[in-house]
Amino acid sequence: MDVHELIKSAPKQVLPYFDIRTYPKGSGILQPDEQNSSLFLLLEGTAEVYIYTLNGMFISLYRYEKDGCFGEVELFCESRTTLGVSAVNPCKVVRIPRRGVEIWMREDYRFSEFLLRQMALKIAENSDHYIQSASMDLKSRVLHCLYRHKQLGSLGVLTKEQLMNEVCTPLRSLNRILAQCRAEGLVKYEAHRFYILDEERFAAALAE
Repeated sequence: MDVHELIKSAPKQVLPYFDIRTYPKGSGILQPDEQNSSLFLLLEGTAEVYIYTLNGMFISLYRYEKDGCFGEVELFCESRTTLGVSAVNPCKVVRIPRRGVEIWMREDYRFSEFLLRQMALKIAENSDHYIQSASMDLKSRVLHCLYRHKQLGSLGVLTKEQLMNEVCTPLRSLNRILAQCRAEGLVKYEAHRFYILDEERFAAALAE
């Protein structure tokens, strides 16, 4: 659903609650554990949800593209801890406090449908990812994790420690898999950076 169209047709009672904000590339939109009681509609740009592990490693969890939204979980689940959200590239958002969201939902069924669709999509994607990961062996988990970071544009900054956390394996096991992948011409880890050696082979290995 086009968020711009949704906003244009919003009930007049909701308009005073709209707070349009812009965020430059790399800036924080929401800070981890920040108190949040607002919904954010993404008009332009890409926003990234992230967490820091106990040892300080940065892990990207999800990316929101134009016409997406975030912050709704905290509105409907007050005990939920806020995750960090940053601007991958320049972002323009509409911030709507809880009261404005409640009025909009009551007055416009299309907006309620939009929120339900967004929530259902996230639940389905997370469930699919969990089921897929649970059924994979370690090599497949490593390859799919590397592919996800490639798609997100974060492969160049992915660390070995972060990869260990994301695929849930100790360093010795990860090194064994990386050595195997390098021998097969798929991936190499050099100078603290991951490289995909052969795109075709890598794609074929993902499909196995």
